[in-house]
Amino acid sequence: MILIEKLLDNSSSLLDSLKKVAFPNKLFLVLSLFFGLMMIKIVPPLQAPDEVGHFVKAYAFSEFKVRPESYSKKIGKEDKTWGNFGFDVPYAIKSMNSYAIDKGGENEAYPYSYEKADKAKIKSGEKAFIGTGGITNYHFFSYIPQIIGISFGKNLGKPIIWQYYAARYFNLIAYIVIAFFAIWKFPFSKLGATVLALNPMALFLASSTSGDGLIISLSFLFISWILGLISKDRISNSVLLISACLMVLLVLMKPTLITLGILFFLIPNKSFSLKRKAIWGVGIFTASIFFYLTWNKLMIDQQILYRDFANPKEQLVLFLKQPSIFFGNFQKNYLFGANGDNIVYSFVGKFGLLDTPLGLHWIVLYFTSLILAALVQDKEKHFLLIKQRIILIVTLIVYTLLTFFALYQIWNKVGQTDSIEGLQGRYFIPVSLALIPLFSSKEKILNIKPLKINGLVSGLLLLVLIATLVTLTTRYPA
Repeated sequence: MILIEKLLDNSSSLLDSLKKVAFPNKLFLVLSLFFGLMMIKIVPPLQAPDEVGHFVKAYAFSEFKVRPESYSKKIGKEDKTWGNFGFDVPYAIKSMNSYAIDKGGENEAYPYSYEKADKAKIKSGEKAFIGTGGITNYHFFSYIPQIIGISFGKNLGKPIIWQYYAARYFNLIAYIVIAFFAIWKFPFSKLGATVLALNPMALFLASSTSGDGLIISLSFLFISWILGLISKDRISNSVLLISACLMVLLVLMKPTLITLGILFFLIPNKSFSLKRKAIWGVGIFTASIFFYLTWNKLMIDQQILYRDFANPKEQLVLFLKQPSIFFGNFQKNYLFGANGDNIVYSFVGKFGLLDTPLGLHWIVLYFTSLILAALVQDKEKHFLLIKQRIILIVTLIVYTLLTFFALYQIWNKVGQTDSIEGLQGRYFIPVSLALIPLFSSKEKILNIKPLKINGLVSGLLLLVLIATLVTLTTRYPA
């Protein structure tokens, strides 16, 4: 009887807690679960950008393989290096990849591999080498959910295809949990944060085995965490230590995210003095660089990895001598050129192996819902001062330029001026949450009742996500 009473009390307190959860969090939880699970069901294996590299990398980590292997024992100065670094993995993964490439995802059916043709090799436990390409140097932190899913399947004695889907489910769950917490902690428009967390492209990546899902959600969490410190009277060392760990983690997963360290300057000096900022800033920066360089020593030198396409060292030397070449390319082709269209498309939804874009009208509808949601004031009416807005804008500009140059350096011939190969809008999703506070205001902007604006934004977002499923279903017919 006492046990029943305790269970009833706990259930009651849980329901009370759920009632206190803000509408944006509830909206995110429902839509991310439904549409994420639908994407897992609709999209066949290895159809996300670079997904075979992501899955091979995650599988290798699950076997405690860290350093990428070389297919050729010796590499000559003129030899091709792309695809030469990767891992020996079960032949079943190669069979899955061959099937995915040959069929292009159309009319595929379980087990999504050449099971009959490759049955003997798979049964005998034969290994196959698969190059990981641009994923070769990714950090294992990006694959913790996938590693758990794969290991779970291994322990149950399940086949590779089962392990693959377990990795997708765990990746989606991790994204939902972390993004949910980021929205909950976000001190500005939670509805705006929800629209960004439900970005169709982000949800698509989180529903695959791509390591980008964790990068996006942890970036959101870091931004939300730092913005939440602005209103604190005092910042304890334990809070700063958590901030430092998140920063180091992000740099290890995506080095260009080091620019988010600028956000520490948003915190007022009265709660986080300039002296403490300097000490912690130097410490965090040093730790980030140290751990990043230490990891890279275990990986493949970019000069070797990307030499089939570019010369990273010479590109950097030329930039230092003539930065106008890069900035001219950026201005001509992207800032005021048509190449920027691809950035917009691939930010919201360029699915499959970048061959399935959402219609322009749906992209416009998504950005409309984002702007409307961003204008919604939080109950506490947090807003940024002018100098804080400048810091935020500088952060976004520096990240954008650094991302453009990073891709320019590794994928493009020295001094290229007609485009910047390798650029995708999805690379900008991790910092997109920093846009929302720029819409904040001391006064109420939208004179619309919360119930109506919640309904309007939810309706627009629902339309975009339904259109995403229809687009994917058309691309990947059952």
